[in-house]
Amino acid sequence: PVIIATDKTQLTQFSGNKSAYPIYMTLGNLPRALRRKPSEHACILIGYLSCDKIDSEGLSERKQRALVQQLFHSSVRTILEPLIRAGKEGIEVTSGDGTVRRVHPILAAYVADYPEQCLVACSKYGTCPKCQVPERSLESAEDSLPRTKLWTLDVLRRAKRKAKGKVDSNAFTKACHELNVAGYTIHPFWRDLPYTDIHSCITPDVLHQLYQGVFKHIVEWCTYLVDERELDRRIRCLPPAYGVRSFKNGISALSQISGSEHKHIARILLACLAGKIPKQVMLAFRALLDFIQLAQYTAHDTDTLAYLEKALDTFHQNKDILVELGIREHLNIPKFHMLKHY
Repeated sequence: PVIIATDKTQLTQFSGNKSAYPIYMTLGNLPRALRRKPSEHACILIGYLSCDKIDSEGLSERKQRALVQQLFHSSVRTILEPLIRAGKEGIEVTSGDGTVRRVHPILAAYVADYPEQCLVACSKYGTCPKCQVPERSLESAEDSLPRTKLWTLDVLRRAKRKAKGKVDSNAFTKACHELNVAGYTIHPFWRDLPYTDIHSCITPDVLHQLYQGVFKHIVEWCTYLVDERELDRRIRCLPPAYGVRSFKNGISALSQISGSEHKHIARILLACLAGKIPKQVMLAFRALLDFIQLAQYTAHDTDTLAYLEKALDTFHQNKDILVELGIREHLNIPKFHMLKHY
């Protein structure tokens, strides 16, 4: 199994808008302890994608967006092209024990944040890259039909026929958007990769989805329910404890909260809300925090997956209170919907 990862990175905040767009590769049969050590070189850089902005002069917004997506897919297709033949015919590789074996490398996982997941899977932004649920039904607890490689390619093919072959026309994009497909490229990079279903390659993302997504929303909603000064006062009053960070000035003054800071806040937040928010909100928040902790288990069995499902069910049973209190107009949030796919 081959794992690909991309992440557009801001290189500096000081001398102009400098950024890089690296694409990395690692293998799925390596232990995580090795993969996470830079000194082991288990995750290698295989290329850089273009960061240049396309000149928008004389172009419509739709055309400009189409060019950006087509450039991305064309570039990744060029980089991953050797995987097509290697996956079908196999390549000889020397294993760790010195034996030469014929292996068939197959793209099995693609690690990216939400905007890039939509870009990679050719799903319309604001929808789910793994299933066919409509944008307005993301908050539903019901399961939807999964997206598949064949389904997405069929949508693109039918939209092309509907637009009479003009893939850069409004008719093509509209036909794709009706089925929640982006409709900006007709040749995704994964089209010819053997045995690869790109939608099943999209992986859970603890940092961006859980801490920078779900938990960030919880903290934001807390400041609506509880006065910021009161919440900071309660956090300052917490006695020191082993493994728990002490926030001497509270959390409202924190400007850019890192993933590790979110993790420390998640450990103490529920205790600081006791007696200050309605019981139903408390149940919803507790269920989400339970889910976040359970999702980080290094291994799962039937019991732990049942705990995950129970936590998510508890949230869905109590989430309506957030709309009733006016905290949110709706809960059609892609990162909350993605919890279903864990």
